[in-house]
Amino acid sequence: MAMEKIARKIPTSLWNEASEKLIDIILNSPNASNMPSDLAKTILYYWQRDQLATEIGLQRLLEAAMILEHEKTINLMEELGVHEIAVMLKETMK
Repeated sequence: MAMEKIARKIPTSLWNEASEKLIDIILNSPNASNMPSDLAKTILYYWQRDQLATEIGLQRLLEAAMILEHEKTINLMEELGVHEIAVMLKETMK
């Protein structure tokens, strides 16, 4: 539920850029074996339907990116200028 709340706070103007950069984080992660297969299948499902740059797509991407590369994900949110989301992501790690 936390990722659902966080994804809703990402401005729609950033959805495309955020989804592309989160995909890069996920695909380039050396920790790929840590991603649950059902989450990977869900992401693939949304990717095939060109729905990763939607609220639900971002939610799944954030979930995966936080599992694989939480520091990079938090840093990305800072780079995108959505500091509130970076703080919220840090809170999910506690």
